[in-house]
Amino acid sequence: MGGLYPADDPISKTAYCSHIATQKKIDFISQSSHAKDRLQHMYNKLLARLNELIPLNPPQQRSLCEAVQSVSLKKDDVLVKEGDVCDRIYFVTEGILRATYIADQKEITRWFCFEDHFATNYFSLVYRQPSEDTISLLTDAKLLSLSYCSLQALSKKDSIWVDLNRRLLEHYYTTLLRRVQSFQTLSTAQRYQKLLADYPDIEEQVPLGYLASYLGMSPETLSRLRAKRLKKQR
Repeated sequence: MGGLYPADDPISKTAYCSHIATQKKIDFISQSSHAKDRLQHMYNKLLARLNELIPLNPPQQRSLCEAVQSVSLKKDDVLVKEGDVCDRIYFVTEGILRATYIADQKEITRWFCFEDHFATNYFSLVYRQPSEDTISLLTDAKLLSLSYCSLQALSKKDSIWVDLNRRLLEHYYTTLLRRVQSFQTLSTAQRYQKLLADYPDIEEQVPLGYLASYLGMSPETLSRLRAKRLKKQR
């Protein structure tokens, strides 16, 4: 997903976006009725989530649905590799995604993305810079994706997409800020308790080693905290 054109060259950018749009068109006519129903269900989930952020009228909804693409991927498939430029924003309709980075030769979990949430590396997407993260699938997943070029094209036609993108950015950076603050103000036990309060089923969905990495603790520490919690529940 690397950037193929100079960021400050509008001619190259236009040609690149035109090329991508031509390559990525979906042939809706050939889809089965079942596939169309499934795709419509994915669209409905996306529109419901976006309408929580900013209301979209029917023409705007149609424009978006024409621009996004559906994709079904398998566990461990990679959406963005560290060092590549992130070229898409994803909406998860089924499955779980995971973002990781390398520190001291260890793989660290930066975040998880669950159903009905958006996933991307916003810094890489917006500023066309190499991603510091690798984003991969923790489970099989069904996604809707919007390319950078399509987002730019929508924004030129209607300012609502600029407003929507701004709100998504605000949500993204607010989430990161809260995560930083949790490491500054909460103990390891408190971070674990907060995670379970926010995502009660996460221990059944995500391997404990990944959770420990995300919480900034060793697997042994997480196992002790989990055993203590389960003992209290008995």
